[in-house]
Amino acid sequence: MSWNYFDALGVKPILGRTFTPDEDQPGAGHVAVLGQGLWQSRFAGDQKIIGRNITIDGELYTVVGVMPGTFQFMLMGLANLWTPLALTDKERADRGSSWLTAFGRLRPGMTREQAGAESAAIFGRLEKQFPQTNANLTLLVGSMTDQIARKEGAPEVMICFSIVGLILLIACANVANLMLARATNRTKEFAVRGALGASRRRLARQLLTESLLLFFLGGVAGALFGLWGMHWIESQIPGRVRGYLVNYGHVELDTTTLGFTLGMALLCGLVFGLAPAYENSRLALNNTLKEASGQTSGSKRSARLRRIFVAAEIALAVLVLISTTLLVKSFIISVRSSPGYKPANVMVAQLALPKTKYAEESRQRNFSEDVLARIHALPQVVSVGVASSVPFGGFGQSVEVQAAEKPAPQPGERLGARFTAVSTDYFSTMQMGLVKGRLFNSADAQGDAPSAIINETLARQFWPNQDPIGHQLRFGEQHAVCTIVGVVRDIKMYDLRPRPERQMYVPLAQFPSATLGFVMRTPGNSTTMATAIRDTIWAVDRDQPISSVEPLETLMVVVDAGNRVLTKLMVFFGALAMFLGVIGIYGVMSDLVSQRTHEIGIRAALGATPPQVMGMVIGQGMKLAFFGVFGGVLSALAATKPLATMLYQVTPNDPLTFIAVPIVFAAVAAVACYIPARRAMRVDPVVALRYE
Repeated sequence: MSWNYFDALGVKPILGRTFTPDEDQPGAGHVAVLGQGLWQSRFAGDQKIIGRNITIDGELYTVVGVMPGTFQFMLMGLANLWTPLALTDKERADRGSSWLTAFGRLRPGMTREQAGAESAAIFGRLEKQFPQTNANLTLLVGSMTDQIARKEGAPEVMICFSIVGLILLIACANVANLMLARATNRTKEFAVRGALGASRRRLARQLLTESLLLFFLGGVAGALFGLWGMHWIESQIPGRVRGYLVNYGHVELDTTTLGFTLGMALLCGLVFGLAPAYENSRLALNNTLKEASGQTSGSKRSARLRRIFVAAEIALAVLVLISTTLLVKSFIISVRSSPGYKPANVMVAQLALPKTKYAEESRQRNFSEDVLARIHALPQVVSVGVASSVPFGGFGQSVEVQAAEKPAPQPGERLGARFTAVSTDYFSTMQMGLVKGRLFNSADAQGDAPSAIINETLARQFWPNQDPIGHQLRFGEQHAVCTIVGVVRDIKMYDLRPRPERQMYVPLAQFPSATLGFVMRTPGNSTTMATAIRDTIWAVDRDQPISSVEPLETLMVVVDAGNRVLTKLMVFFGALAMFLGVIGIYGVMSDLVSQRTHEIGIRAALGATPPQVMGMVIGQGMKLAFFGVFGGVLSALAATKPLATMLYQVTPNDPLTFIAVPIVFAAVAAVACYIPARRAMRVDPVVALRYE
């Protein structure tokens, strides 16, 4: 990094110092800053580490400082060792490269809009001065906080937060229904209390106190359950991605979170306890004491209010179910869709050759060929290949590309493609599908005009109505020309939900690389296989560090860990929403049947058959369910639009989801209504007519 990297981020070392401007120059003495973790694990926390020499890639570096273990720059990931950038004059003059990440701290009083206007003016001058490289380029000034939020999945977090809020409302409506039912059954009690002198305010206060106590206890239980949930989420985060998460992905139930949880519980208890408190504070004492049980005017008002609550919670449950179903369906499609190769039983070994030891291309070529031959001789290996970068690996390179026979593109119209140098057996080892033409062979390693293989996206964009085989492609800063000999399928390179991107492959023998990813197809993956691969690489160079040796499927799972956790949460939330909605409609219908026992008895005595009674109860329940489902579908049509950016090959108004979810919910609601309806059809008229 540049010498003022730490100063710009506002962090100080716990030992020594950071870099000086003179050390960020080519030819300056090699210096390094260690992370606290590396300092303690490799150097046992030696307090005399400052000024000591260590070896990095075969060269001596002097340790000048140690950064605290709490220092973390999420946009760059976990790091434990820093050295000055020290760009050469040639690198500074190279206006075609864009591999650096820049950030700056605004002066006091400077707004983001002012900085944006100033950067636009600067880039306007650069465009006039360097039209070949700076045409149509500008600098978008944004907040680092916003960048970190996007990197860490702020949209996903907000989706979870919104769905949890909806489920909270469903649960509150359920509890309010239960309290209304309980209050209805206690009308005589409250009438007696009122007759004995209790004021309406005192009766309302009693019900609110009961509601607040219930919600508080529920909030405490929920906080304990949430504590387990946080530990579960943390256990699902792979270690290698923790460096990109705030506080390394560790979350604690602090006083703020606990206070918010209990505060929300008490607020909900207050709001949803008002309905039963209001109902029972308006009782007409004389009429209530005279009326039969369950026949008060208050109970009728309560029944209407409860029906409204049920319809509302069903609507919310349908909204949650549709949203979670869309997200789960998107994830399933992304996982099941072909990545363009067969990752099963493929081991990947990644490494970067030190520039000091492998500066010459011939040494890079000899190393990769020697390792390939040795790995191929292992009895567990079926086939082996090597590439400058592998899917879901840590390396990658892009180059500018254009069709050689077409006019040079205008400034700002240049297109890039992912550039990968591969061995002849790479495609067969990965089992990548060949669309047309041929794969590389030994003849492609020779000659001045290199061969190239492109993917379907690049072929479709450059030669939409032609066969690209035999055409020439110009690429890179030197505008080298290659002849296309084959077209392969698009592959998923770094994301299970990729947008189509241009890709080109060239022979590794002609384009040696210092970054290498060896891919080996084996009968099965095991730790012994990983050990054998490491030993084979170290047999060629015992000092060569190896980034990782692991199954390709593991790399894919690690990259998609966030989506997997989100999907599991969505399945849980969807099931919980349906359960609460069904419990709500069951509870209301069950209580209404209990209140209407006398009426049902009269109907039976006048000739109503059991199927007619059952149909009446189920019909009333399904009417509530219909209004709720209809409202939920209408709400989902508008509420799911923000999910568009998170969905893969699924539209926010996916017809199948919007049809299937209401049907399933209606079927489950019918079952919930059937149970109290079955009890209603068994009412004995003689018993019911005596019912009080």
